[in-house]
Amino acid sequence: MINKKFSLTKDQISDFQEKGFLLLKGFYYPEFVSYIKSTIGQYIDKPTDKYQTGFSRLAFDMYDGDEVVIGLLKDPAFKKAMKDLTGRNMFYAQALSFELEKLKNKGFPWHIGTQSFGYHHAEDFGCTIWAPLVNINPKGQRGGMAYVPKNRVNGDYLYSHIDPSVFSMLQQKIDANENPTTDDFVQWRDGPLNDNAQMAILNHFGVEDEFEVGDALIFDKYVIHRSIMLGEGEVDIRAAFVMRFFCSESTYDAKRASDLEIPRNYFKYAGPTKFHLEVAKNEGDRLVDSALFAGQEYRDLSI
Repeated sequence: MINKKFSLTKDQISDFQEKGFLLLKGFYYPEFVSYIKSTIGQYIDKPTDKYQTGFSRLAFDMYDGDEVVIGLLKDPAFKKAMKDLTGRNMFYAQALSFELEKLKNKGFPWHIGTQSFGYHHAEDFGCTIWAPLVNINPKGQRGGMAYVPKNRVNGDYLYSHIDPSVFSMLQQKIDANENPTTDDFVQWRDGPLNDNAQMAILNHFGVEDEFEVGDALIFDKYVIHRSIMLGEGEVDIRAAFVMRFFCSESTYDAKRASDLEIPRNYFKYAGPTKFHLEVAKNEGDRLVDSALFAGQEYRDLSI
């Protein structure tokens, strides 16, 4: 599943730990990417809420129990790469996909993984592997992502302070009968990173790499990132296969998870996943002990 010719240097590992992201050239075997490309259409669907409408289709909780994905997770070379990069024992959480249609979808503006790590304490380590299923040329049609080195702007404050405050403000305005709108909520979530001054800084330091099919990007949850629109060119659709991981010492943030339900209940939309509610029940529960993962030892990447 992982390309056996793939290897990491000490400089690359150091670069990842300093900047929070690393381009993994030739990471996946072509056969693995071909399998994902041929099967991903059965999972992805139209967005369920306004915050996701930057994409043509998307999905969370994909490929659960899939033997090919399980084979990747059990691959000793994959486990070693994850351990070498993070310096931690990692645990597989879920797979996702986001699809952009040419000249139509803008994706997400500058953001952090509020939804994908919405069960996770701010200080717990989590990371993502993002792999486009088409070639990405940042000087041509584009359609990839931009990401900011965390030694320039670190998104940890968004997890620890900004994001919880946004949900608290929404609840307080609901309780005060101020009738906040969906547009209000989206602005509060996106605004701290996308006002003119902050956006200028992020755009200046943002990195946009070139990808060939089989390449992937690993980035930790503190890396601020955004989608890049798919421009004019021969590619009509850009889908990406995404995997989320958390450190095996991570514990459940019950308040963060319950807060995700505030806009869903108030604005009456389903949302793309219930993973944050199902992965644990009690504050401080070890995530790896979740009943959701019972009998799925392949999720444990420790070596």
